[in-house]
Formats: sequence, structure tokens, C-alpha cells
Amino acid sequence: MTLEIKLRNGTKVEFDKQAPKTLFEVMISEILIPKYKDTDDWNLAINVIIEEINHIIGEHELDPRLKIALLSEIENHLDKDIEELTGVAKIEILFLNMEDYVEDIEKIITAGLEKAELRHQMARLIQPLTLFELGELFIFLGKRAFLK
Repeated sequence: MTLEIKLRNGTKVEFDKQAPKTLFEVMISEILIPKYKDTDDWNLAINVIIEEINHIIGEHELDPRLKIALLSEIENHLDKDIEELTGVAKIEILFLNMEDYVEDIEKIITAGLEKAELRHQMARLIQPLTLFELGELFIFLGKRAFLK
């Protein structure tokens, strides 16, 4: 069964509960990417698209797990068209000050600190990051180290 869903920007989308990818693709191209282009604020763009999916879920009494599927589809786009759109790597899209983190990590490691102080400094540096951000940071650093 398909539904015709009207996004708040006026775009109409045929939605199939069994294959929601079409809805996600339209939301990414019609809402997320334009919002990011306009504001250069990744967090705002993500919040806007999450508000939109919450609205759709509530209005059409859909499974709330659609939100997780949408976020997964956004992550798939980060390495492709969103990276091409911005001209920066995914890690830089997610964290505007990522190069600062990398520089700070380099300074801490090369400072010749004792092991205990090195751990303490690193812990202070990464303490404000979420688990997702930490994962992305490790992936970024790993690619940089092992794929040169």
C-alpha cells in the first residue's frame, strides 16, 4: 500500500511502507541538502529533517523506526553527494573544528608527556565528544594513518 505524503515544503512523495527509500531520497535532496547549502550548519539541517520525519510519522501514524532508517540513509549520503556538495570530508561536515582536534591530538602526542599525563590530556580533549563523534574521529585518524 502506498500513501501520498506532502512534505511541509509542498513536495509530494509516493510512500511505500515496505520501501521507504524514495521518501528518504526526496527528503535528503529537497530538505537536508538545501538547508545545509543555505545555512552551512550541519546540526540545523539534521534537526530540520528530523522535525520533518517526526511530523510525517505523527500525521500518518507511521512506525517511529522510520527516523532511524532516515538517519542511516543520511549517513550513506555523507560519503557521496553531501561530501561532493561541500567539498570537504564527512568528518569535517560533522565537526566544524575537526582540524583543531587533529592538531590538538598531534600536539599532545608529540609533547613528550609521561603516559599518565598523556592519557589525562587526551581524556580532557575528547570528553565533550559523543560516542558517534568519537567513532568518526577514530575512523578519520585511522584512514589518515593507514591509507597513506
